[in-house]
Amino acid sequence: MSAPVPFITSYELENISPAGVPLMIEKMSPAGKDERMMHLHRHNFYLLGLCLEGATTHMLDFKQVTIQAGEMRLIIPGQVHQVMAIDGYGDSYVIAFTADFLLPVQTILPNYATGPVRLPEADLQQVTQLFSQLQKEYIERLPHYVAMLQHYLALLIMLFHRHATPDAQAGPPLLTRYRELLAVHFIEWTKPAQYASAMHVSADHLNEVVKQHTGQTLSAHISERRVLEAKRLLLHAKESIKEIAWHLQFNEVSYFNRFFKQHTGFTPAVFREKAREKYPSDPE
Repeated sequence: MSAPVPFITSYELENISPAGVPLMIEKMSPAGKDERMMHLHRHNFYLLGLCLEGATTHMLDFKQVTIQAGEMRLIIPGQVHQVMAIDGYGDSYVIAFTADFLLPVQTILPNYATGPVRLPEADLQQVTQLFSQLQKEYIERLPHYVAMLQHYLALLIMLFHRHATPDAQAGPPLLTRYRELLAVHFIEWTKPAQYASAMHVSADHLNEVVKQHTGQTLSAHISERRVLEAKRLLLHAKESIKEIAWHLQFNEVSYFNRFFKQHTGFTPAVFREKAREKYPSDPE
């Protein structure tokens, strides 16, 4: 039996979107600042933002990132974040959406964090127009508006990828599908064979594909994802190390301690102490 979830404040799109579709768009202004963004949280959806004026500084997992005017940012599901500072902040657009809202075309979404993307002036104008048109369709809800939203969103994601740093983690469909499964099942699926079985391939074949395109074995990927979640919870959650170990499917806290130290060089207790000295966090 899993421990109660979540340990960190988490928002679900179906609870905040009024449109009845897994997408929400807002044009933000200094007067309309969303206070939820000012507190530590995460969510089960993607968040695509465009900054038009000023700059905002965010805490994104274990990095401080500043998003400036003319830049887009994509925050992935599960990423812990908080707005830390606002500098001359003006208007911006924010779109929240789930992966299953996308058109069934080659619109690739990462399951890992990416940096802000700076747009050249011509593309910035195009992106701003697309955000505006998407918001118009979202508000007016004329016939076929859902399809219009999907097409505008696909264009925005393509423009984001056009100017993003080269994607070192791209690869064949098998690798993409594996990453999707890992993002969803990393807590309960801890063995390579579980992912291979779900994809109807052998564990050896899946391991070969993953290692060829990423330089890491399948086991290393799974461990890396579990360690990231452990770090997030140790820093931001109020629950004990024992409760976190149980939540992450470790039957014994001693095994969790050994696993975490093997991959980080620190015990969970030492990491929690050092991380809370270095990073802003206020566990409830």
